[in-house]
Amino acid sequence: MKIRVISSFLAAAAWCLPAAWAEQPPTPAAAPAVPNAEAADTEVIDTDEIEAIDGTPDYNAPESRKPGEVPAMFRDDSMLDDSIINQELGINVYTAPSISKIFNQLDDLPAIPDAYVLRKRPEKLSTEAGRLALEMGYLMADGFIAVRSGHMNDIKPIALDLVRYGKALGVGDKMNAHSASLLENAEKGQIEEFKRNLASTQEDVNAEFVSLRDPDLAHLIALGGWVRALEAATAAISSKFDAKQASAVFYPDGPAYFSEILDGLNPQTSEKMHIHHMRKLLDKLTEQMTLPEGSLPTPEQVEALHLTIKQLSDAALGEKS
Repeated sequence: MKIRVISSFLAAAAWCLPAAWAEQPPTPAAAPAVPNAEAADTEVIDTDEIEAIDGTPDYNAPESRKPGEVPAMFRDDSMLDDSIINQELGINVYTAPSISKIFNQLDDLPAIPDAYVLRKRPEKLSTEAGRLALEMGYLMADGFIAVRSGHMNDIKPIALDLVRYGKALGVGDKMNAHSASLLENAEKGQIEEFKRNLASTQEDVNAEFVSLRDPDLAHLIALGGWVRALEAATAAISSKFDAKQASAVFYPDGPAYFSEILDGLNPQTSEKMHIHHMRKLLDKLTEQMTLPEGSLPTPEQVEALHLTIKQLSDAALGEKS
């Protein structure tokens, strides 16, 4: 079968094609057709091939993700940075998930229950940089959830907290530069612009961490945003269950990726946080999110997912060992 894929699709997807595909021997010539009407009407599709028209695959090929690479749902290929310093420090599109892409899991879901729109934030800042980074990710998610839920008056204190945490992490100037724009987007109800501003904020903060040679903090910001978003998403799904909507959050590559990231943290950072417990919970989420092929999640599975993510949230913020 001929393969038609435009060059831009190949550029974006080539990294995730299984290496074994490139090593396959040439496909043998097809056997002569037999005079069978039923066989003549049947097309055999080689699942190792992808036929695309205008860059759109005919079917979803299984994702082949190498350890440490950002899952397809979380990466933003348009932000790819191939600079040598970023490759050395592990900060690029494949190891620092896009915050806006993570928040996309909340799109098209039911309204988030009020109990999960706002949360009580710590009054005192942690003295541990890793927890500060996790909390910054939570704050970014807080802002998006508040805007999505129409709580515009709650954006200002969130933006001020982002600046406060940014200063504690040594990136206060970057947060100051974006806070005014985030407030303006919130006041005008510009959700998409707000998301783009959050993504830009994350990009600038990541660049600052590159200069500080501390890539772990960029990873932890993304983890905090993902945990907060998933907790809100599972609460929203449980409030008005729809199996097809629920399937969007059953994405085992997400927790598997973050477990790999935590395994590679700087030992000093890892010792000061509940990393072992967090990884156990992430591995549990990976199992819970893995559904039999062709099946849809049940309300009970969503509730189990929600309970595990709540435990992970407690561990991430130091509320539970």
